[in-house]
Amino acid sequence: MLLLTLFACTPDPITKPGGRPDRDDTAGDTADTGDSGDTADTGGEPAKWQFLVYMDGDNDLEDWVIHDLNELELTGSGDGVEVLVQADRIDGYSTKNGDWTDARRYKIIGDEDADRITSPVLEDIGEVDMGAPETLAAFLDWASTNYPAEHRALIMWDHGDGWLVRDPEDAADTMADGAAPPPAVAYDDTDGGYLSFAEGTFAEGVTASVEAHGKFDVIAFDACNMASWEVMHAIVPFAHAASGAETTEGYEGLQYGPALAYLRATPDTTPILLANELSRATVEEGGEETHSATDLDQLAGLDAAIDALAGAALADPELATALMQYRRTTRGVDRIWKNWYLDAGDLAAVITAAGDPVLTPLALDLTAALDVAVYHSYASEEYAWVSGLTLWFDPANDDYTELYVNGPGATWSSDTRWDDLMLSYVEK
Repeated sequence: MLLLTLFACTPDPITKPGGRPDRDDTAGDTADTGDSGDTADTGGEPAKWQFLVYMDGDNDLEDWVIHDLNELELTGSGDGVEVLVQADRIDGYSTKNGDWTDARRYKIIGDEDADRITSPVLEDIGEVDMGAPETLAAFLDWASTNYPAEHRALIMWDHGDGWLVRDPEDAADTMADGAAPPPAVAYDDTDGGYLSFAEGTFAEGVTASVEAHGKFDVIAFDACNMASWEVMHAIVPFAHAASGAETTEGYEGLQYGPALAYLRATPDTTPILLANELSRATVEEGGEETHSATDLDQLAGLDAAIDALAGAALADPELATALMQYRRTTRGVDRIWKNWYLDAGDLAAVITAAGDPVLTPLALDLTAALDVAVYHSYASEEYAWVSGLTLWFDPANDDYTELYVNGPGATWSSDTRWDDLMLSYVEK
């Protein structure tokens, strides 16, 4: 089994409370020369775990590639855990550690130097599009060929924003109408690629690996706005558990030290307990606002509850109108934009409080299903009310609704009627 994590935020993210401050760009300039170390450990018994980090810093997060490589080195490989990284940089945001701008593969070796990367470069693979599914697939294949393990962990690290896609023409944080640019995950600014859930390119990147080696134990997103029902639904074929944030993350994101220490000390942990530790440390030790652990093996009940709610509204126009009113008083998880990401539990609470004889029992079912699917939701005091997963509810956005309904990777649209409900609002 495997673990996959994504670190991602929207383009040019805003530092939030608990996020990373600007760092001294002069530190550690002399290390990481690009000299290759040992190429692989192909002999002997498989390791217990691979902890794979797919680190796309080919954008304005370049400086944080160096930060998190050093953070990984503070714990490093050992005790049956192989920490392997593919990191890509870009020109212009940092000159640290040799100012390289291509993509490199590392085996992370523990050291106490928080500024210099001392782990060996196993391969320098040149410029690649980290947003291309074949690049992700090649990294997974390389890791499994050279560092086989009983369990695997992949950390996808970059900007990200849920199930949507980013328009390559939108380079700024806001478009002309003030809306957020359509998002995705793993943006490569040099080559223009991204990995999308709705378009199916993320699935393309992991399918071959899962077919060859089985599901990931955990897909854990070190990324903004990835703890959504839609993302969870899309990754059910690829993982047993997931970890992600409902809100925008600050730069600190996942806390690699506690996660690796836990994994090294508890190699026989279960997928959901590892997902839980990733989320716990992110909020309690990293100061992030939200992070939750979802049991993907228990998601079917939530799918059914959402489908039933949509079915009731589709069958009765008055209920559809009432549901839209409840949507207007439900809390979203972003202060500025992306208010289409409603907290699923808060929507259920608003409906329940209204006392509608048809919708309230369905809302109670939704609450119960969330309690089963979400193992634990961690949050700051400000977000103590969140349930752990968001639900998209923005039928006014025609472009996004088309993708939500008909995207080739939009698995939720074929398995539930929630997309039909969104489309019905657009067509009124």
